Amino acid sequence: MIALIRGRVRRKYEDRMVIEAGGVGYEVVLPPVVQHSLSGAIASDGDGATEVTLEIHYHATQNQPSPVLIGFHSGLDKEFFEKLITVKDVGPLVAARALASPVGEIAAAIARQDEGYLRRLPGIGPQKAKNIVAQLQAKVAKFALARPESAAPEPAVAPAPDEEGLRGMVFEILVKQLGHRPSEAAQLITAALQRRPGVATPEELFDEIYRGGARP
Repeated sequence: MIALIRGRVRRKYEDRMVIEAGGVGYEVVLPPVVQHSLSGAIASDGDGATEVTLEIHYHATQNQPSPVLIGFHSGLDKEFFEKLITVKDVGPLVAARALASPVGEIAAAIARQDEGYLRRLPGIGPQKAKNIVAQLQAKVAKFALARPESAAPEPAVAPAPDEEGLRGMVFEILVKQLGHRPSEAAQLITAALQRRPGVATPEELFDEIYRGGARP
């Protein structure tokens, strides 16, 4: 199975590219957000072609034996896509076309149950938006924390925030990105920390907020 391709752009089409790696040309479908970021890539048969590296979702089934390769800039984006295609009636090509905004923005919309935002994505109608929210709302916290990638190197080790810092980080996201009222956000955080006092990361706290409250 193909998981990553690094090579030169040989052809560019409306929603895909042919990337040559190791003497083989791979046709890779690109979600709109990836197409936009690679709009300046040069396609050529010579050395002037742009070199790209893409994480690959390889899709082939018994009903569709001809494989489809879908490219992403990061493993996190690919992981989000792979959650999206678990939703009823959202196949790989529908999901790829729907990724017209950064994954963090789409995940935040799912977490706050914003079906109106989802319906504005290409190929996502009212029923698909409902299905996405119903199936993924409690599973997208870490993706909602995602930020666009930066060329600046990340620090090798990031210190874990203390409880007050953790509260502040999650409170800001709940209010500014996910649309909760400040009082509601504070209550959600307090209740989650009471249920699970050992939480150490924003991702764990979001999981407890969205999943823990549903426990009997």
